[in-house]
Amino acid sequence: MAASTVKRLFALFFLLLGLSAAGCVKIPDAHFTVSHYGARTAVNDDCGCDNPIFPEAAALMAGQGAAGLDPHGFTLVNWNTYKGRKNGWDQDLTRLILPSDIVLLQEGNLTPRLLELLREHDFNLDLAAAFTWNNAETGVLTASRIKPDFLCSFREKEPISTVPKTVLITRYPLAGTDTSLLVANVHMINFTIDLAAYRRQLEQTGEILARHQGPVILSGDLNTWNNKRMAAVADLAAKLNMQPVGFADDQRSNFLGQPVDHIYYRGLVPVTSTTARVTSSDHNPMQVTFMLAGENH
Repeated sequence: MAASTVKRLFALFFLLLGLSAAGCVKIPDAHFTVSHYGARTAVNDDCGCDNPIFPEAAALMAGQGAAGLDPHGFTLVNWNTYKGRKNGWDQDLTRLILPSDIVLLQEGNLTPRLLELLREHDFNLDLAAAFTWNNAETGVLTASRIKPDFLCSFREKEPISTVPKTVLITRYPLAGTDTSLLVANVHMINFTIDLAAYRRQLEQTGEILARHQGPVILSGDLNTWNNKRMAAVADLAAKLNMQPVGFADDQRSNFLGQPVDHIYYRGLVPVTSTTARVTSSDHNPMQVTFMLAGENH
């Protein structure tokens, strides 16, 4: 690793230490998820991926009925929101979610404003908490117009800073079919010298996705800022028979010359894919409309 890269990583590390010491960042002792489905809320501390579904979520998901995503076309947006620290994030997010069926956020900071915005537009949401930032749970957040019928989550601590990164996996029925869509919302380990923790988090995610027989999406801030990290992700994608979404006008955020945000898919066809520059985060959003493979246009 180049000396300049190490310097940047350690600068970010000491920033996190400073924020933690100042009381801005608080790391929970145990991993948990927070679910908001309509007016119902649950905090779930039994969210491990070894269970088929955990009781609190099962109760919230009751009454799902025959609803499901449209296999002929559904839209997903992915965005690292930088914890909503920059002005205009809520206006940008509103614009992004209006045409979307699934919203994947990294560094989603579950403030009253974010919760209000998602509820206002009829989204259910699940958040896998990594830490508390200014008294609001923060981590990967998945919002959807259709409630998931399964979810699980896990976290992996950054080896240097010990601040966790989280993975949230949700499943959605596809209307009029006997199959379902599995979605992994991932924020990958960042502050490392070697790849051990990065590979561990990636492999655990892959093990869960490999169990699903239907279409799959893996999306998020994968922190692929060097060739070794990108190769590790590409290897997993190949094992799972997944393809990366391409962007004709690629405005994805880069670090050290590499894009860090990605969307991979299997069993689906990308119909449209776009990126957009924003000033309200240090990451630019990605938006894709998919259809189930084999469906007619």
